[in-house]
Amino acid sequence: MKVVTNQFLRQAVIKSVLKEYDIKSQELSKDEMQYGNEIIQPPYDPFKLNNLREVSGLHDICITTKCEDAMFAGKKIISKTGSKIPPNLQDFINDFNFDEQAEPFLEDLETFGFAGLELIRDGKDFKEVNHISSLYLRMCKDKKRVLNKVGTEETYFKVYDPNNNEFLNKDTGEFNNNITVDNIANEILWFNTNSAESKVYGKPKYLSEVDAILTDNAIVLYQSNHFRSNGIPNYIITISGNVKESEDYGVDEFEEDLEQEFKDVTNEPGTALVLFMPSDDDSPLDINVHKIGEEKKEGSFLELSESIADRIRRIHRVPRERLGDSESSGIASNRTEMLLKNYSKSTVGTLQKRVANLINKTIIKYEFNTTSHTIEYLPINFEEEDNLIDRGIKLLQNGAMTLGEFINRFGESFDLHMDETDEYYNLRFMNNQNLDTLVYGNDAMNLDERLETIISSMESDYPPEPIEEEEDLLNPPINAEEND
Repeated sequence: MKVVTNQFLRQAVIKSVLKEYDIKSQELSKDEMQYGNEIIQPPYDPFKLNNLREVSGLHDICITTKCEDAMFAGKKIISKTGSKIPPNLQDFINDFNFDEQAEPFLEDLETFGFAGLELIRDGKDFKEVNHISSLYLRMCKDKKRVLNKVGTEETYFKVYDPNNNEFLNKDTGEFNNNITVDNIANEILWFNTNSAESKVYGKPKYLSEVDAILTDNAIVLYQSNHFRSNGIPNYIITISGNVKESEDYGVDEFEEDLEQEFKDVTNEPGTALVLFMPSDDDSPLDINVHKIGEEKKEGSFLELSESIADRIRRIHRVPRERLGDSESSGIASNRTEMLLKNYSKSTVGTLQKRVANLINKTIIKYEFNTTSHTIEYLPINFEEEDNLIDRGIKLLQNGAMTLGEFINRFGESFDLHMDETDEYYNLRFMNNQNLDTLVYGNDAMNLDERLETIISSMESDYPPEPIEEEEDLLNPPINAEEND
């Protein structure tokens, strides 16, 4: 009997899976043969590279997360000479559709090692970009055309080159032949990583950990299917001899006791195997337990799974904290903060520079006719929300913000809200104490009570003086005798 270990799992399972998902193209598949002889075959099968994202959820989410962080962190236009930014360039950069198309473009670059971005025009004027899945893109041997084939539909694109004034027929793939407004091919920005095996396709960075990516899914299937089906035991329990029977105790009762005794181990697949060997003579009952494997296969698999996950995150340079799987004491821990800062500067920053360089050297330079303006992506800031809350707390602690204003501004993410009619809405604090308490003492009263107390105190200290009647000089009283 063979005890399954990590090394055995790697040799017996992973090699077979790697063979099934062989990434290196050894021969043309049916899909690839349909592209014809005019294209350059990619050194790594794009369809099998794409399958890797389907078999490993961790591999898939690592690519998605770092690409979304890179493209949606924000961007700005820098003027090298201080000149005014052209309005049409500002509109293009601020268009959210640009980010929506650039993000899957970057995912393709990380997944396949190459990617394409279509340029859409209105006549000769550049309007916007459109992402085309690299799964179906192939570079032609002249390196001036790209073929996009989905099913039986074929479309040719002209590789973006401002110095090439030729027109390409998108249906036939021929230059300057039967060109009309309806069949003129759009241009495509082609970008690939550096690779010694291909100058037009590149090589994904994660290929050195393909076995880890496949194992991420394989160990789960292997554990559930193999162990539950075959029940590899950890113990063999042998029972020999005869049971001494009596009126109250026989073989049936013995089997019940035995089953109850080993219930915890025999109910779990892959834990114990019981061999009962009865004897014809009167030999005494003998029970032996033989350990043949580790007691907890599940633990070793969890350990292997964690090791595999670390390898996948490491090859993508995405910390587990960014994926919401943190071993730190909290999001504000020094270790987490350091890891996220390094992730923002290295992993995300590198992807941002690649896209920015491509856009600056092509679209901005030639379509907007400027070299004094460049696009620059902003670093992803994980501390922005925390800093904003800290500023709000300082405002609250220094009496500049009421309790109700603070809760309604910062409590939304916690489903907190306070009505303006709440008696505590207008409370203000100073040095973590109620401002009313600091001014009026511990027996602070409400506003109406304080106002009445002040008025009463003033009336007792300063009683009103009687007002003497003053003679009205303009209208003196009329003397009745004089009237007579």
